Amino acid sequence: MLPRLNNGFLDLGDTAVPFELRRSSRRRTLGMTVTPRHVRIHAPNWTPRAEIAHYVQQQKTWLRHAWAKMQIHAESTAETVPNELMFLGKRLSIEFYPSLFINLRRAGHTLRVECPLNHNRDTLVRDWLYQKAGKLLAWRLARIARHQRRTPTRFALSDAQTQWGSCTRSGHIRLNWRLVQAPLTLIDYVAAHELAHLVHLDHSPAFWAQVAVLCPDALARRTSLRKMSESLFRV
Repeated sequence: MLPRLNNGFLDLGDTAVPFELRRSSRRRTLGMTVTPRHVRIHAPNWTPRAEIAHYVQQQKTWLRHAWAKMQIHAESTAETVPNELMFLGKRLSIEFYPSLFINLRRAGHTLRVECPLNHNRDTLVRDWLYQKAGKLLAWRLARIARHQRRTPTRFALSDAQTQWGSCTRSGHIRLNWRLVQAPLTLIDYVAAHELAHLVHLDHSPAFWAQVAVLCPDALARRTSLRKMSESLFRV
């Protein structure tokens, strides 16, 4: 039931739920958190993946009910769905069409969303961005990592509300999924910033020198990202 990646979708039979696996050296037990956007699976660093998958399977009935309840609550409190969104620095207009089945596809500068009338369209759009972020951010991170000797031991998406990325002492890098809204130049800056932490786990002059190796105009990109941050975190 649990895919190999640290993020993706859980098959609950009648629906596919986005999930994110979070491991921590401080955690001692398995657990799950259900949000309107996805399910977070919490596990100790040492827990085998097979054990995590078994735990999720045991919680399948509870998870299905918890997810359905969360979606009903999200629909009752949802704000008006915007008519456009940012994707890789460009505006996509969103067109909604009533349908018995859910289908989202991009055509040029338009995101076509087909879904039942009573479905939470805001959640669908967020999930589409989240899914795109998983592959795209991993690609940019791997692309820039080729320019230095040290590479991440693991990569995952982050849902932090104020932070674009993080890097642990063990080499685990997380990038905020909302970055997929920004231009590739700004995504590459954040990727370079976190990769430089694999060499220098601080913000010393040596660290910034390493960032400059991976991203020569890092300071200009950093300034641009700060100007955009408020609008990107609204999603």
